[in-house]
Amino acid sequence: MELKSLDNLLKLIEIDLEEKAVSKLNSKGVSHANSLIEAGKVKTPSSWERPSVEMENAYIKENGWGEFSKWFLGVDPSEGNETKGHYGYIYTSDFKTVDRQALRAIRQRSAQRGLKSIFAAAGKMIVKIDGEEND
Repeated sequence: MELKSLDNLLKLIEIDLEEKAVSKLNSKGVSHANSLIEAGKVKTPSSWERPSVEMENAYIKENGWGEFSKWFLGVDPSEGNETKGHYGYIYTSDFKTVDRQALRAIRQRSAQRGLKSIFAAAGKMIVKIDGEEND
């Protein structure tokens, strides 16, 4: 159990370091997430894990940076748009669906950094998902 806890801590630190400079809302990511939510392509698991580096690399190789960019709610304008450092606040675990737990994590991390636009966008998506579940 301890090793798994250490692995989880290391992942959190890695995510934290990656998203330090993310400061701008990614409108392509917001549009893509909203269209997936409207199409019902949503997961609501009890926990969430971001895609592995291997999954990310395979997705980029198969689909390109333009498609990869759509899976993030934030960007770092100081980084090139064909680098992973440009993107932050990923909202999927599989590059197919929006993960509600990822949106919750995004809200928490963006609130800690004072990123109001990213915080608000993720919140609106959660409301949409929960509204559709309650219908």
